[in-house]
Amino acid sequence: MLDQYLPLVMFTAIAILIAVGVLFVASFLGPKVSSKHKFDVYECGMDQLDAPHKPFSVKFYAVALIFMLLDIETIFLLPWAIGFKEYGTDALIAVALFILIPALGLAYVIKSGALKWD
Repeated sequence: MLDQYLPLVMFTAIAILIAVGVLFVASFLGPKVSSKHKFDVYECGMDQLDAPHKPFSVKFYAVALIFMLLDIETIFLLPWAIGFKEYGTDALIAVALFILIPALGLAYVIKSGALKWD
């Protein structure tokens, strides 16, 4: 049975060798010139006014995570929505629970005030 995985192991090993080889050749043959201007931040040809590493509010990340959760939930609902007449009542109950759990989480987040921008 293990001989069935031999092509997969060989393919993975060859892919890793090629990746490491390309990185080695690029570091060996690539230019080594460095200057102050090479490491400057370039944005639209203008000089930088603020520090590049400003901390973001956690609320940005919370909104992004909630958006991703609801977006992924929508993607999982699309196959059910296409053929919902064929699946029956059991699938309807399962999808209702599938929607209810994130909806309760979203209601909790809204109720706790995590999305209020003060």
